[in-house]
Amino acid sequence: FFFCVPRNPVTHTAPGFMLSLSVAPILAGRAAPPAPPPQSGSVELISGDLGSKTPSLDNIKGKWSQAFKLLGNAATVTAEYDRAENDKFLKSASLSGAVDKIKYELASNFGGPLEATLETSTEDGTTIEVEAEVDGLSSRVTRVTGTRTLSVNERECDLELSHTLGDNESKLRLSTMLGSGLRAVGLLSSKGGGKGGLDHSLTYELEYDTQLTEGRTLSAKVSPRDGTGEVEYEDSATIDATIAATFPLGGAPKVTAKRAFSF
Repeated sequence: FFFCVPRNPVTHTAPGFMLSLSVAPILAGRAAPPAPPPQSGSVELISGDLGSKTPSLDNIKGKWSQAFKLLGNAATVTAEYDRAENDKFLKSASLSGAVDKIKYELASNFGGPLEATLETSTEDGTTIEVEAEVDGLSSRVTRVTGTRTLSVNERECDLELSHTLGDNESKLRLSTMLGSGLRAVGLLSSKGGGKGGLDHSLTYELEYDTQLTEGRTLSAKVSPRDGTGEVEYEDSATIDATIAATFPLGGAPKVTAKRAFSF
């Protein structure tokens, strides 16, 4: 409120009094109404092989997510639909977020135990992930994974060490860029133990990924040891959809189309 006492005009014998009310400062100091929580969704239509005699719609996928506050922390609830897996109900629903330095995700596939994932990072850059299953009042850890980027002979290498408790399988994965979009990946795994002994295996493959032009990419995965692999070409620039052509080594090529709608 502003009170103003004007000067007396010559014709006035008594001072006047005027009250002026201004609402602008009041409105300016009031907090703006909170914005609605972010919400997003998408629907994806996937065709069958366009090279077949009767091309058809092969699958429909949908995803919806909503962000909100849970005990003062940001969280997101997500629901996914996949007609190929369950044409009558959702494929899965999940709740994810973070508390301090720990990220979490609780996921349900409707029919199995609740899957829980916890992830955190240490000061030296190692990321530790623990996966568990919750079934009623019982729970058990199923998998533990640690990942870190190391420098070996002045070359960056991505290291991943995991152990699956159910079948007692451990895996060591090492990958590094060789240059020009070419990556080498090696995987050492051991499984079993006890009286049966351990089964060891060593595999390696080459991965290639490059962008040819805007909206057009070429990728390949090849395992030199057994001669298997696949080459994939994706084009999202020619038409209003993504065309994917896959060429498996020793197999028949396949061309599919995918169209996504966001809301």
